[in-house]
Amino acid sequence: MTDQAETPAEMPSLADLVREGAQVSGHRPWPRAVVCRAVWKFVADQAADGRWTLLGLWGEPAAVHMALLDEAAGDIAVFSLDDFHDGRFPSVAARHPPAARLERTIRDLFGLEPEGAADTRPWLDHGRWGVRHPLGARDDAPADGEPYDFLAAEGESLHRIPVGPVHAGIIEPGHFRFT
Repeated sequence: MTDQAETPAEMPSLADLVREGAQVSGHRPWPRAVVCRAVWKFVADQAADGRWTLLGLWGEPAAVHMALLDEAAGDIAVFSLDDFHDGRFPSVAARHPPAARLERTIRDLFGLEPEGAADTRPWLDHGRWGVRHPLGARDDAPADGEPYDFLAAEGESLHRIPVGPVHAGIIEPGHFRFT
């Protein structure tokens, strides 16, 4: 992939990008390549533009992975990034907001930080585990937790309805907000 602007006819396919990257032999059922930060950002941009569909985003202690679908070509590919700067990787959610919760999960479990992420709240770890980043560089932590910073919901027509202790649809208490 070049840094120059490309016309749609010259845009690389998922298969092209896998061939350009460091292919992981024997990866099944879809091809996988380890790519540089520029390609990682490019594929995130393509998902944001609707050219490709984000199928998954996950981590491990030394890498993050993104699975994409090119519906027009019928191709699926996995791209891996292990080029971290102090445990940081370019945020996919900064370009493609549906990736936000997946990135928050990667941060909570592995301690890898998405650079430029808009939502930096924890997703799974609310400070009650007694450990921080349990699947990465595991650190003991107090289990007293912090109050969770929920997004505000306001407005004249907002109605908040508490349900519980058990609600048939979700089997736990909750507060429903309707406008």
